[in-house]
Amino acid sequence: MDAYALLRTLGALATVLGLLAGALWIVRRYGIRLPGRVSSDGTRRLEVIERTMLDGRRSVALLRRDGREHLILLSPEGNVLLEAGIIRDEIDLEDQAVRLEAQREAMEASKAQNEAMRESFFAMVDKARTGVKDRIEAAQPVVEKVRNRVQPVSKRAKSRRSGDSRA
Repeated sequence: MDAYALLRTLGALATVLGLLAGALWIVRRYGIRLPGRVSSDGTRRLEVIERTMLDGRRSVALLRRDGREHLILLSPEGNVLLEAGIIRDEIDLEDQAVRLEAQREAMEASKAQNEAMRESFFAMVDKARTGVKDRIEAAQPVVEKVRNRVQPVSKRAKSRRSGDSRA
């Protein structure tokens, strides 16, 4: 590939990236939204509450639209509305409150467990530091003994080298 073709390719890439950056700037500057995504007041009208797989090909989905819930069977053969206009009653609300309380308790237990693990980790690190420090202190007499043996030999070797280099 010659230099002209490479320059042309890089120029085309820069142009495409510039167009994308310009389009992104326009979308952010003027707050352009895709149609059908969110209602005019900013709230969502449709949401998937829950989806459960029945088998490898079929599932049941619970959708909420404008405060009403709809149960739908999704399958390759087609989608079937099982129940429409489900309104949540007090039993559902109590069940949801129980579930939320259980989730909150599980999160608190998880936080406590994480804190305990953190403290355990710091205790292990401190123990390892203490062990290493103790080993270093225990090795000091051996190091001194070796140093005392090596220094005279090292001095003799240096004196021999300096004597040999003078000759």
